[in-house]
Amino acid sequence: MSEQTESETPFTPVGPANMLKPGESAIIEIEDDSIVLVHLHDGYYALENRCSHDNGPLGQGRLVGFEIDCPRHGAKFDVRDGAAKSLPAFRPVASFPVRYNEDTDEIEIQYKKPEPQAFEDPRGFNFNFT
Repeated sequence: MSEQTESETPFTPVGPANMLKPGESAIIEIEDDSIVLVHLHDGYYALENRCSHDNGPLGQGRLVGFEIDCPRHGAKFDVRDGAAKSLPAFRPVASFPVRYNEDTDEIEIQYKKPEPQAFEDPRGFNFNFT
């Protein structure tokens, strides 16, 4: 069985284009995985609903500008690319391309299940427990 390339991964409709106002977020499910959909002034963004520090629910966190924080320990992530912006998280979370489909007036996410991340020690040691 071959892996799909990013260009072959289909976009999944998740709701009408007006489902969120700018500054709002929603938790949605795709393939039994939880995704945070965020609407900002410049468009929609999607990332996995899981803090890379301790699996906290990012979709329950506070959205300020381009950052969402984890409600458990306050780690911040950039919703545009999933980059970790503050400790205790130092690993990014998966982000997914989002588009507007003019034909259906829907928001769609190009979802590909994230690979399990290897444990990376901030001191430079790398361990893979998968």
